[in-house]
Amino acid sequence: MNISILFDTVFPLLFALALSYFTIPVIINIAKIKHLYDEPDARTSHSKAIPTLGGLGIFIGFILSMTLFADFKVFPGLQYLEFAFIVAFFLGIKDDIIALDPLKKAFGLFLSVGAIVILGDVRITSFYSLFGVNELPYWISVAFTMFTFLTIINAVNLIDGINGLCTATSVISSVAFGIWFYLEGSEKSMQMVTIIAAVVGALLGFLKYNVTPAKIFMGDTGSLLLGVLLAFFAIEFLETNKDYVGIYKISSSPVVAMSFLVLPLVDMIKVFGIRLYKRRSPFHPDKNHIHHVLLNLGFTHTRATLMLSLYLIAFIGLALLTMNVQYQAIILTLIAFASVLLPSYILKRIGQQS
Repeated sequence: MNISILFDTVFPLLFALALSYFTIPVIINIAKIKHLYDEPDARTSHSKAIPTLGGLGIFIGFILSMTLFADFKVFPGLQYLEFAFIVAFFLGIKDDIIALDPLKKAFGLFLSVGAIVILGDVRITSFYSLFGVNELPYWISVAFTMFTFLTIINAVNLIDGINGLCTATSVISSVAFGIWFYLEGSEKSMQMVTIIAAVVGALLGFLKYNVTPAKIFMGDTGSLLLGVLLAFFAIEFLETNKDYVGIYKISSSPVVAMSFLVLPLVDMIKVFGIRLYKRRSPFHPDKNHIHHVLLNLGFTHTRATLMLSLYLIAFIGLALLTMNVQYQAIILTLIAFASVLLPSYILKRIGQQS
């Protein structure tokens, strides 16, 4: 194996995995000593107090691996990603230990995202012919990119509801982006591969302690970090693909990018729609998420996570296979929403029959 490939993929993955794997038990012990637990309540799906600082282990594994193996000279925007990652980390860990005021949390996320978009110039500069729209004016590009970042961050945060789900789906989405960047093969894309390998390694090290019976949750610390990263991967995928002319060019890149993140995005839209329909705030917590519905249908955490992970893989495959199909966006949107609404429909029918 080429030594550069080892440094781009294997080494950052193994280094991050080892760091998170060996630091998580220490974090669990500290959380127990300091009584830093997530206590069960009416909207949680666990029945006993569980430590919530798993995101700290993910942060340590990722940030040290990225700093050691990524080349900031090749991709200067990485310093702003690192800044955003650190801000999101402190927001998340504060919220996990002592509830953070929502406005302060929103301001902090806005600040971190703004650094990536404006200072790092990581922007969605075009709609890539979707809806017939191409290049965007600068400030519209900035506003739309920040909206995209915040939407994905919120969606990933909301999907973290049962053991292993956010971890497993984030690994799948990251690997999907990573494979494309690896195939594209430019110097900058290989830096993206390094970053993705680091986050996958950190998540795999954490996953051992997050599967049923979970010993620790990632908390907001972890889900906010993953939201920042997955949004960053999606935007870099869109922008890199726009200028790429090789055989791996994606003809419907916005649709494919959204398919890589379909589960958290569509589930968020579904629950927001239900809350608005019931005249409640879209940010008012409830148990209408697809993973909660599957638990109510009798699935265990493990089976629900496995089913939703397989669904995400299948949907990504479908999106890639239908890249040149007319009305692909409409077809996939209908399939996505039908998929997340079907379990709720089945649960409602069962309730009516009983």
